[in-house]
Amino acid sequence: MTDGIEDGMDAYGVLDAVTAYQRSAVIATAVRVDVFGAIGDAAMTASAVASACGTAEAPTRTLLDALADMALLVRDGSEHVPTYRGRGVASHLARGGALSDLVAKEDYLAGQWQRLDETVRTGTPTIPSWRRRLEHDPASSRTFLRALVTLARMIGADLTGIAELGAGRAVVDAGGGLGSYAVPLADGGAHVRLVELPQVAAWCREELAGRADIEVVAADLLAAPALGVAPGSADTVLMSHLLHDLDDADARTVLARARDALRPGGAVVVLEIPGDAPAPLGAMFDLMMQIETPGRARRSDDLVELLRGAGFDRVRDGGVAAPNLVLVGERG
Repeated sequence: MTDGIEDGMDAYGVLDAVTAYQRSAVIATAVRVDVFGAIGDAAMTASAVASACGTAEAPTRTLLDALADMALLVRDGSEHVPTYRGRGVASHLARGGALSDLVAKEDYLAGQWQRLDETVRTGTPTIPSWRRRLEHDPASSRTFLRALVTLARMIGADLTGIAELGAGRAVVDAGGGLGSYAVPLADGGAHVRLVELPQVAAWCREELAGRADIEVVAADLLAAPALGVAPGSADTVLMSHLLHDLDDADARTVLARARDALRPGGAVVVLEIPGDAPAPLGAMFDLMMQIETPGRARRSDDLVELLRGAGFDRVRDGGVAAPNLVLVGERG
């Protein structure tokens, strides 16, 4: 059925797009009630799963059937009393599993996407500022940061081939979260100082306990001179997925602080998903940033101009695969 639509999305495509939330809700609900943790490596009936999860049997069976249809569970046995066991990544979706934090993060954001019209009408984010979230909801904020580590491991850019981040380099990881990129860079021989807000820095020290090759510095990137490190002490400043959180004024400020942290001839390495990334990611990511932050996913040319305006005269493409973009700017 095309309803006269010759090109683009047809009516079935629209239906598929607007009902995609149902699949997300199935996975999020299974993670919330810990279906995957209850099943573990066993084969269980719906009644047994419901008992373990504290849920009603009839909707639990339907939920399990939906998960089986999505290839997250295997359904065996008779039609009347089937059993269910994990399949594929199911074990990583159990409470505390590598993907459970990612599901929790996206479950929270799904509610904010339902308010997209507010951002479109007003031009302001619907999500409280990051500092406010850290203060008022530290548990979900830490979950959010752990999810970013998982995302970096799954689909993040490989930065280990960039010379400015290589062995022996003194690298400041500005706003590095819980070490998504600091860890692989330190593993490659870089001397890494990760700079974060005090609350995040405390969590990071716990997450990276025993990593003597990563120094965690508590500082406000927008307030501390030279990003909280000694001026001229860094060979490279890494800004991974940082600039998209900031409006233009704050982006210029943090880049100026980065320039002060660098020795002459040092470099800033910027990792972003740009607003002109291949469709549909670029525009979707830009919308997500505008829901979440005062910033935006800037287009590639805009990022280059931002770096040049901050005094990084020679800017080159770092050569990572789309949708990621790495720009390397040398301090003049």
